[in-house]
Amino acid sequence: MEDNTTVAVEESAAVDSMAAEAALPQKKKRKPINQQKLQDNLWGWAFCVPLIVGTVLFIYIALVMALLLSFTTYNSLILGPGDSIWTFLGDMFAGKDVYSDSVGNTDPLRWYKYVFQWEEYSTGTTTSPYPMNVTGMLLFNTVFYAIGIPIGMVLAMFFAVCMSRDIKGGNVFRVVYYLPCVASTVSIVYTFTNMFGTDGVINRLLGANIPWFREEVSQPWLTLTDGGDPFWGHGLLQKSLIIIMSVWKGLGGTIILYIAGLSGVNASTKEAAQIDGANGWRIFWKITMPDLYPVIFYNIVTAVIGGMQIYAEPELFFPTASTTGSYPNFLTSGYVSLIWFWGVTSRARIDTNYYDPGIPGNAAYQSLGAAYGMVLAVIILVLTLFQFWLDRKNND
Repeated sequence: MEDNTTVAVEESAAVDSMAAEAALPQKKKRKPINQQKLQDNLWGWAFCVPLIVGTVLFIYIALVMALLLSFTTYNSLILGPGDSIWTFLGDMFAGKDVYSDSVGNTDPLRWYKYVFQWEEYSTGTTTSPYPMNVTGMLLFNTVFYAIGIPIGMVLAMFFAVCMSRDIKGGNVFRVVYYLPCVASTVSIVYTFTNMFGTDGVINRLLGANIPWFREEVSQPWLTLTDGGDPFWGHGLLQKSLIIIMSVWKGLGGTIILYIAGLSGVNASTKEAAQIDGANGWRIFWKITMPDLYPVIFYNIVTAVIGGMQIYAEPELFFPTASTTGSYPNFLTSGYVSLIWFWGVTSRARIDTNYYDPGIPGNAAYQSLGAAYGMVLAVIILVLTLFQFWLDRKNND
């Protein structure tokens, strides 16, 4: 009996010990490293590192530097032979005076004030009765070009629906429509210049002599007179030409995205709607469009951001030789041309006589170009946040 009792006690103690061990948290055993997975991760990071470095260096760091410069007085022309922008930033962080210049300007916000106060006159003199805000004029041009966004969206949707159907040669059409996206902007502008010229194909087909390239548009100064048309009435044909070219060039990329979105539309829901007697138009608005909404939203956001940064097309169609010191073309240039004009080409304009914001020696500070860039960044940010707010409100 005692032996049996001892064995029972020992078994009970063993069971209790096992239960206690089971109740304790078990340490996870480290799995052996999968060499193939490790190699794949290394290759993945190797491809991502250039993008990460480029984004940090040319976007985030550049954005911070531009923001700092916009509140200071920086001009590479007045630095020493061995100095650079890094020397300037070092002086700023060291607490040295980088806000004032030789004429005593010490207001850190003066560049932003000048952005909204710079006015030019219709005759090039301050006695003209038609002063015009330069920032407003070029912002108007930029917003006018945004008319092409809804036009491009509708056309891209139409062609995408047509090419998403089972038709012969559908892939060929997709390639043909996408070709302008990979073509050089310079070559496209050259082609359109010949097409829309006085003796171009377009005028011959229309049997007209439409002045797509009027001489007045190539002049940097406005030619308004008493009783003349307002600013928005000038250069409509020229801006319309830029819209036509921009829509045609960007159509292919938007079509491809819409085709990809259409392939993800729920086919069973469409079949159920057809069985219930819904026509094609009702199916498109009630089933296809809601499923395609994420693609539409992405296209609109990216198109607005890109449209606000338009620069190459107006400058190539109606060049102003900005590297020699002339103003942006007030009738066709976009807002970005002001950033280039003040922030990049100041070396070429040091001896040019033009109205400046009180800077000694007619030297344009890169800080003013940075201020123009910051204003554009805020405008794009506000527009993007507004679109996301509308998207959230629509989802609610």
